[in-house]
Amino acid sequence: MRLLLLICLGLMVGCSSSTLQPPKYYVLNGTPTYVMPAEAEQSHALINIRSVVLSDYLKSSNIVLQVSDHELFFSSNNLWAEPLQVGITKVLESDLPRAVEAEKSYQLDLQIDYFHIIDQDAVILAGSYTLEESRSGRLSKQRFVLRESLDDSGYEYAVSKMSSVLRKLSVDITSRAEEISPH
Repeated sequence: MRLLLLICLGLMVGCSSSTLQPPKYYVLNGTPTYVMPAEAEQSHALINIRSVVLSDYLKSSNIVLQVSDHELFFSSNNLWAEPLQVGITKVLESDLPRAVEAEKSYQLDLQIDYFHIIDQDAVILAGSYTLEESRSGRLSKQRFVLRESLDDSGYEYAVSKMSSVLRKLSVDITSRAEEISPH
């Protein structure tokens, strides 16, 4: 009986001495950047984000890591500091054309199907978007799959790559807007 009591007491002390790591919170947009007015005037289009829709698995505050073909890990210590939908919108708004006197304006509807870290390998962003020309209502639908390799480890590095892949999407959307409505 005493031996059992000593074992239980030892286990309790051992379990209580383990230190829990506090959660770390991440944002996609990092430090705000200032866009020079001259750069904004060079654009011939204005793209307004009308909607950003996420797959259900992306609606939690946990950063998602794909650990095998069919298994996702939701990190309990590495979390989004704001809803992912808000973070994505902020990055895109800072990178999409914002011309004051644009020749054309578009409404963007974005559907994100996949946006996560692939175990120690890459970041993937996949989905579709629709651009609607505001005056004519002309639509352009496009699917995309963007992937960026991870050359380092850690969530902070992976989140910076996630931000980078969103910037690539902004470039693709801007190019598509210019293709569907040449000036």
